Order: sequence, then structure tokens, then C-alpha cells
Amino acid sequence: MPYPDLDEARRHHAALKEIFGCRQNGELTDAEALRRVEELCWAATTAVDDAECRENIGIVGDYAAEMLSAGRQRIWRRERQAGGDFLRLRILKALDDFHSRLYSIEAIRRAGARKLPPFSSASDRP
Repeated sequence: MPYPDLDEARRHHAALKEIFGCRQNGELTDAEALRRVEELCWAATTAVDDAECRENIGIVGDYAAEMLSAGRQRIWRRERQAGGDFLRLRILKALDDFHSRLYSIEAIRRAGARKLPPFSSASDRP
């Protein structure tokens, strides 16, 4: 059974993952990337009506704003990790969490679509 909302959310997820997967290549300017990330985050949150999905995409948007804002990366620097790398890893984790939630939603929908007999306990049996 197709789920167009989940398919749409997965397309936005893939586009976001591509941006942050190749971020070191400098294919987009920070301003262009931030604008594109904001568009994709908005589209992903409106594709699926789920609080956990919105939370994960919100994290992506927040960290992306920090990562792509001039001079903001330095406050995220860790002892052995540049601030941009730290933020990118956090973004990728939130994207993975979003993807996992989409999978869970689909599994729940598929289980609900199957006609299963009602559960009965051992004490209900003759």
C-alpha cells in the first residue's frame, strides 16, 4: 500500500542528507544552502503530521542555521572536532532519527491495515 505523504517526506529527507553529506565539497554557498535547508525542512514537516518528525526536522533546521551562519560554528567547537563537523554530525543524526520514525509510521500503518483477529488471552479460551 503506497503512502504518498511518507514518500514525499523521504524525498525531502534524501535531499537534506545530500546537502549535509557533501557539505565539505562547498557546492552551495552558506546562504544558498541555508535557504534550501529551510525550504526542505518546511516541506518535510508539512508532509507528515507527526510530532516526533517535526521535532527531528526542527533540530536539523536549528543546527543548520548555526552551521551555515557566519562565525557561529566556532562556539560549537570541541577539543578534537571543528564546530562545523560537530554540527554536521548532529544534523545527520537527527536526519537518521527522522528516517527511522518514517519507517515506524509505515510499519504501524501496515499493521493497522491488515485485518487481524482480536487478541484473546488464554483465560478466554474454552
